[in-house]
Amino acid sequence: MKGIQIFNAVAMATAASFAATIGVVTLLYAVYLDAEPRLREDWPLVLTTFLVFCVLLLLSALTFYAHRREKTWRWPMEAVLFLGIAAGGGILYRALL
Repeated sequence: MKGIQIFNAVAMATAASFAATIGVVTLLYAVYLDAEPRLREDWPLVLTTFLVFCVLLLLSALTFYAHRREKTWRWPMEAVLFLGIAAGGGILYRALL
């Protein structure tokens, strides 16, 4: 396996684990949203975090697939993944401030 494929696999696994974990938290927030006022205040942050990791999971999975199958669009997709990681980090940084 090439080094870039290892990076893509690690990015995909990391995004999947975070998306699954935050997905459960999002589900719990959705169920108990009206029970506690603090949950409603935190809801946009939790939802934003979940969506960022879902998008990163999608981007990393597409990039991993493109490299595995040696598609012609694999290198542009790699650039999109790196931009997605940077944008996701920026979104999470701004949301947490």
